[in-house]
Amino acid sequence: MNKLLKTLIAGLLIAVPALQAQIELHENLSITGFLDMSASNFDSDLTDSSDSFFNLDQAEIDFLLDFDEITGRIDLNYLGDNDTEEFDLEQAFLSYDFGDGLNVEAGKYRSWMNFESFEPTGLYQFSRAYDMRDTLIGHHNGVRVNYGDDAVNFGLSVVDSVFDPDGSLEDSEIGIEAKMAFFPAEGWTVFLGFAKDSMDVGSDRDFINFWTSYEIGNVTWALEFNDYDFGPQDIGNQILLMANVGITDNASVTFRVSEDEQDFKGGDTSTKFTISPGWSINDNLGVLFEASQSDFGSEGEVTSFAFETIFTF
Repeated sequence: MNKLLKTLIAGLLIAVPALQAQIELHENLSITGFLDMSASNFDSDLTDSSDSFFNLDQAEIDFLLDFDEITGRIDLNYLGDNDTEEFDLEQAFLSYDFGDGLNVEAGKYRSWMNFESFEPTGLYQFSRAYDMRDTLIGHHNGVRVNYGDDAVNFGLSVVDSVFDPDGSLEDSEIGIEAKMAFFPAEGWTVFLGFAKDSMDVGSDRDFINFWTSYEIGNVTWALEFNDYDFGPQDIGNQILLMANVGITDNASVTFRVSEDEQDFKGGDTSTKFTISPGWSINDNLGVLFEASQSDFGSEGEVTSFAFETIFTF
C-alpha cells in the first residue's frame, strides 16, 4: 500500500503519467488499472440506524501514451453507484515536455490539491478523513504548466471550474489552482496549494491546502491543514494527522485522527479516529481492514468497519 501512494503523489507533483504497474501493448501504448471491492458497516447515532454494504466500488482502465516529448493519458472509470452501468471518461490529457523540468498539460486532469488520494489505490485506509465538508477535489478541464527539479516544484492551472467543472472555459466562471512543493530531504515533502473559483453569481470560493509527509525508517508521517471559504454560510477548516507503520515488508498499520470544523451553524465539529491494518498479498493484490469512529459532539457518533480488496494490473 505504501509504495502505491508514494508513486501516485510523485505523479501528481511532477505531472507525468506514472502508475504502479503497466502492461505494454505497443512501444507507444500501455495500460494499467484496478478493481476495488469492499464490505462495510455503519452504525449511526445521528440517524439511529445501522447499514451494511457489499460493493464493487470502482473499476478503472487507464491508457498511457508515450511519444517521446509528448505523453498522454486516458482513464475510463466505472463506479459501483453508476446507474448507467457504463465506463465514464475520468480524465484525458496530453503533456508536452520542454525539457529542463518544464512541461505543459491540456485536457481533463486531476487536481493537485489534497494529501489523501482521489483514487483508492493511493489511500492508506478505506475512508477519507473529513465527514462534514467534502473538500476532495476531483477532475476538471483546462491547461496547466509545471516546473520543477529534485528540490522544488511549481505549477499554475487554469480550469473550467475547480469544484463544478462543466467542460467549458468560455464563460467568466473559471477556476485557478496554484501549487508549490518542496523536498527538503530524502523522503520529506512539503506542499502548499491554493484553489479559487471566480463566480458570476454568489461568492467566490477559496481553498488553501497545506500538507507535509515524511518517511523515516518504516514509518510515514503526514500532517494536513485545509482552510476553505465558499461563502458566508460555508466557511471552515480541517486538520489531519496520520502515521503509517510498516510491520513487515508486506504489512503495515495506519493510525489517523482528523477534525472537521465549520465556522458557521454554531461552529459544528467532527473528530474522527481511524485504525487500518493492510497487507500486500502479492504485487497485484492488497487487502485492508478499517475501524473508524466519528464524534459529532452532542449530535452523537458514527462507528464504521470496512474490509477492502484492491487488485491492480
